[in-house]
Parts: sequence; structure tokens; C-alpha cells
Amino acid sequence: MLTVRSDSSRECQHCPARDELKMLARRIGHDLRAPLRALQMLPEWIVEDFDAAGTDIPPSASEYLDMMKSKASQMDRFLVGLLEYAHVADADAKIINIDPGTEIDAVAKASLNEGTYEIDIAPALTGLRVVREDFCILFEHLISNAERHHGQGIAHVRVKGYLQNQTAVFLVEDDGPGVEEKFHQRIFEPFVTLKPRDEVEGSGLGLAVVKKIAEWWGGGVSVLSEPGCGTVFRIQFPAEIST
Repeated sequence: MLTVRSDSSRECQHCPARDELKMLARRIGHDLRAPLRALQMLPEWIVEDFDAAGTDIPPSASEYLDMMKSKASQMDRFLVGLLEYAHVADADAKIINIDPGTEIDAVAKASLNEGTYEIDIAPALTGLRVVREDFCILFEHLISNAERHHGQGIAHVRVKGYLQNQTAVFLVEDDGPGVEEKFHQRIFEPFVTLKPRDEVEGSGLGLAVVKKIAEWWGGGVSVLSEPGCGTVFRIQFPAEIST
């Protein structure tokens, strides 16, 4: 068995700040999302009332109702993203042995069409010990990010993983439009998007979640990209392998 442990914060015990964050996340999930769901339904109820009365909705009012529904959905995505950001990298989460190739393949199948992705994981990573949920969330964001920001055509994604000097290294490569160097650090900041909010489906927290998980494992994430040449995300962290 190869076991490598870092001095990272994943070994930390409970602290009041973390417990407070969990409590806040629970309240976000219940107390804040409930009225937002009602706001998403209100435009539909108003339309139904107009239909029942046999009255046409003025075009401007219809536009405002659509805007109300869109903004409520946008806020709901923000709250879902915050919930996820609060829950990942939990000191109480269970660490288990996984087959990275199998887990990444399942994630890719959920986001991409067959034949549009390639997964190449070295056998040496079989038995990698991680929090499975966090591992899947990390790759869900990286793979869906490649698909969401691809632009024209079909996204093609290649995931490679290998063991290097007792460090697990994963590369997620896409053939999208690329990212200018001046944004390479900013894209990992919470709520940062490179497109206007109305053009973005996500919460703007996906890459921030990826960064939080990778750093919690004692590693990090970086990006290699330039406009017109696709993007490669590199995740690395000390490996703990069970054989």
C-alpha cells in the first residue's frame, strides 16, 4: 500500500466557523429557496388568471413576467451554488477507495455525447482514496464547463490522469474558444463570469468549488489556455492509494 498524507487542512478538526457555515447553508437551502420557488411560480399563476378571464396580457407585462421568472431562476442557481460551495471539503466526509476512470466516465456520460470525450487514467491511480462526492463534483464542473462555454459546434473533452512522484495529476482538456491569460486567476474567484449574467446558465461558482476541493486535498488547480487554442485545467494533490 502506498499512503501519502499531506499537512493540509483536510486533517483539521471541527471549528466554530465551519459549524456556522453548515448552519447557514441549511438555512439557505430551506428559508431562502422556498420564497424563490414561489417567485418562479407567480408569473405562471398570473398568466393562468389572465387566460381564465379571457384577457390578453399586454406585451410589456408579459416581458416583465418573463424577466421576473428568469431572475428568480438565476438567484436560485446562485443559492444552489452557495450550498454546494459550503458543503464540499467537509472534514466529516467519508474517504473511500475509488476507481477514478469509472467515476469520471460516469460524469462525462451525463454531460457529453458518446464519442465526444476520451478518458485515459493510469492504472497506478486505481484505489485512489478521496471523498467520492467531492471527486465527482470537481469533474462535473470541469466537464460541464467545457461543454457550456464551447460555443459553436460540439465540445470534445479529454481527461488524463497519472501518478507523478506520489502526486495525483489530472488534466481536463477541451477544444473550446480558450481563455485570455489575464483571466487565468480570476475565473477561480466566486461569481466571476467572462460573459454577461444573462448569457450564463451556471452560478459562477463552479471553478471556485473546484479550487476549494483541490486545495482542501492539499493541492491546487491551474489553467493553461489562450484564445482559439482550447483550455487545459490541471488538478494535482498528494495521492493516497490503497492496493
